[in-house]
Amino acid sequence: MIANRVALAGALLMLSITPSASQLRRPMTCTEEVSVGLDTGTVPEEGKPQPHRARTFSLVSSGGLLTMISAGRSDYYECQVASPRSNERTPRNAIKCQNGVYFLLIDLNKLSFVEAQLNPEDRGAVKMSYGNCRNL
Repeated sequence: MIANRVALAGALLMLSITPSASQLRRPMTCTEEVSVGLDTGTVPEEGKPQPHRARTFSLVSSGGLLTMISAGRSDYYECQVASPRSNERTPRNAIKCQNGVYFLLIDLNKLSFVEAQLNPEDRGAVKMSYGNCRNL
């Protein structure tokens, strides 16, 4: 009897944390508000964050993959639920996605995102951006 209650409580907890399937299936259009990168040069002052031109892209989820469509190019991300820990302020209804050197965190409640590009082979290709999305 107690085991059934614990299992039910665990299932309810998991359902409250995981993003709803309908939120992941609807296409979204996202726009960067800020995009900066570390462009290293010969002068030390050039190692400061440099603004990049903001872009707009679409996100579509299907078959366990998230597809990012930007400027006629499609990139595929593997995603999972971003599980909050007690000492972190991770959104409760968010997914985290990875594609090679790209990392993407999407808050499905606020429809906002943060994207990072981290390439250990090219330190000049370090970039961070954030912005908002809207459902189509």
